[in-house]
Amino acid sequence: MEERKRALIALLLVGLAPTVSIFISFGTDGGIISQIAYVLSKLWLVVVPLVWYLKIDKGQLSLSKPKQGGYAVAVGLGSGMSALILLTWFMLGDKIDGSLLRDAVEPVGLLDVRLYIGGVIYWTVLNSLLEEYVFRWFLVVKSEALVGTGTPAILLSAFIFVIHHTFALLFFGFPWWANLLASVSLFIGGAIFSWLYIRYRSVWMPYIAHAICDIAVFSIGAMIIF
Repeated sequence: MEERKRALIALLLVGLAPTVSIFISFGTDGGIISQIAYVLSKLWLVVVPLVWYLKIDKGQLSLSKPKQGGYAVAVGLGSGMSALILLTWFMLGDKIDGSLLRDAVEPVGLLDVRLYIGGVIYWTVLNSLLEEYVFRWFLVVKSEALVGTGTPAILLSAFIFVIHHTFALLFFGFPWWANLLASVSLFIGGAIFSWLYIRYRSVWMPYIAHAICDIAVFSIGAMIIF
């Protein structure tokens, strides 16, 4: 019971932080408060899981090296999900008002193609790794402690993964049906990422799949904005 209580506290402390950051960032129109909140949330997501793991769980540092393979599976799943993302966009993309997205990203300078490319590199290479570190390594393990291994942990961690994305899409101005479709897709993607982590016990497998999907997502973003 004590372990489950600790797991719940960890899930709340870490799992809700991105959502809080989204509300602060979009609620302050991209100003200095928004930027500070964004940086602090990223520091929180790096430091809190690490301190928890070392001080409370008494774990040891590891590079999460894959010992069971899985590269081909990760690339295959990432490529398959990317193909579905692009197919969905080409079928339904003309129903989305691109001006809403452009208005949402203008305060942070992403209408500048150079900044957009820099952002894509950051989000694809670094932020996706941070998300796997948080949502797969830390939160999947805590979900296993709270609700059990296998499917329950996969579903819970996937749900937590979706929350802040759903609110971000809401602030970006996506219509309800597009947000719902994207949220369901993100839930499925998050479940696949969590399965990859549980199957191979390495953040690098879901990271590979995640990064491939991000390339597709930001390619669509470029088509909308530019």
